[in-house]
Amino acid sequence: MTFTRRLVSGAFQLTLSNGVVRLFSIVTMPILTALLSPQAYGVATLMGTVTSLVSVFALAGIDVTYARAYHSAQEPSGTVVEHYCWRFANMAALLAAIFAALAWWFINRNSLELDHHLAILLALGIVFSVAYTMAQTRARLAGRYRAMALTIIAGGMIGSAASIGIAIWWRQDALALLLPMLLGYLIPVLLLGTPSITGMAKPSGLTRKEGAALVKIGLAGIITAPMYWLLSSSDRWFLQYYYGAEAVGVYSIGYSVAIVGTMVNTAVMSVWLPEASREYEQDQERAKATLGRLMSRLIAAMALIWLMAAAAGGDIVRWLANERFQASAEFVPFIAGGVFFYGTSQLALYGLVLVKQFKWAAVWWFVGGLVCTVLNFALVSRYGGVGAAITQSISFAFISLGILATSQTKYRMQLGWGRLAPVMAIILVAGLFLAPPWHGTAPFSLLLKLPIGIAVASITAWVVAPDWCARGVKYLRGIGMA
Repeated sequence: MTFTRRLVSGAFQLTLSNGVVRLFSIVTMPILTALLSPQAYGVATLMGTVTSLVSVFALAGIDVTYARAYHSAQEPSGTVVEHYCWRFANMAALLAAIFAALAWWFINRNSLELDHHLAILLALGIVFSVAYTMAQTRARLAGRYRAMALTIIAGGMIGSAASIGIAIWWRQDALALLLPMLLGYLIPVLLLGTPSITGMAKPSGLTRKEGAALVKIGLAGIITAPMYWLLSSSDRWFLQYYYGAEAVGVYSIGYSVAIVGTMVNTAVMSVWLPEASREYEQDQERAKATLGRLMSRLIAAMALIWLMAAAAGGDIVRWLANERFQASAEFVPFIAGGVFFYGTSQLALYGLVLVKQFKWAAVWWFVGGLVCTVLNFALVSRYGGVGAAITQSISFAFISLGILATSQTKYRMQLGWGRLAPVMAIILVAGLFLAPPWHGTAPFSLLLKLPIGIAVASITAWVVAPDWCARGVKYLRGIGMA
């Protein structure tokens, strides 16, 4: 199977599975928003942001090292790298979990609003999150995309059922959201598996210099990952400070709808680095063309996902969410813009990883974090959730453009700007036109917008990927004649 087919096949399977999980969250939204208060959503969201932040510090980019070095043509590679990276991740996760749990308990020990047992859930969440990331990376390197897709669906199904069950029969607080989150991390680890414990217990045989060189590959993740947390999560802490947990809960509903694009980003990134590494190691010059052509098409696909989120997200919130949460509809297009720019930044970022120049990404993420902080101070206090959403979009756009420019100077992929630029302009105009509601009844509004969305998607496909479209038409004609 060619590089393009492997990537498209793997990304499609993972996108489909993430789409099914997203559907679960949409279906359960009317039930959970009726049973749970904005306060419960706010506490769960804040806990989730802390778990994410500490987890990325614990990983320290070792998952990137694992994905990049496992298939390397130079030693160390293979099983030696795998065992080294897993040992590193496990030890770091345990230490980080203990530290974070103690810090959470100490900071919130006098709070009447927060359950002190949340510290235990925080520790478990960090350990499970790190294990989940490593198990996913291991499956990606083995090309087990179908298994990954099935575990994602299983985790989402069990988590959704658990949320409803807890909210109906046990507790109507943050635990109804946090316990399913833990299951969402743990189930894929159990189903995908880990390296053998005996193998991880044995010394890797690497010298201290070799181990340090491995860690160095992804070490910039200590900066980029926390900066990602800052850009994607700090807005809720600013909202908490200025407006309280209820505002965070309302914002979280719009956020959960707007980040539909992450299912595509996650799927593509899960496949992109290991497959791009194989292509790069086989022929670095050929990879400039093959990676560049596919990257252009992926950027166009991510832009179409933004269009879908911007056009339909607000209507979905107004349709499905309890009226207490419907103000979040206006945040959706801006948050979805941040998701798009994050996806493009990751595509460009792995160009730097391929040539082992990850450090330049750290520079852009650090500056982007400063931009994000300044904008949060300036906009959230004045404009609330809208200011937070705009901050996300601008900050991710800044980082994406910076990393793309730097990546192209270090390893110039042949991006098809002549085809890509016009369709991006069309998508932007269409998104601005389709974002407001077109009818007072949300389902009618969605139906009215649908033909324009299909037309824009068709134009984009024919302009950016005419060969794929021609093959698709030929295939359909063959089916019709059969």
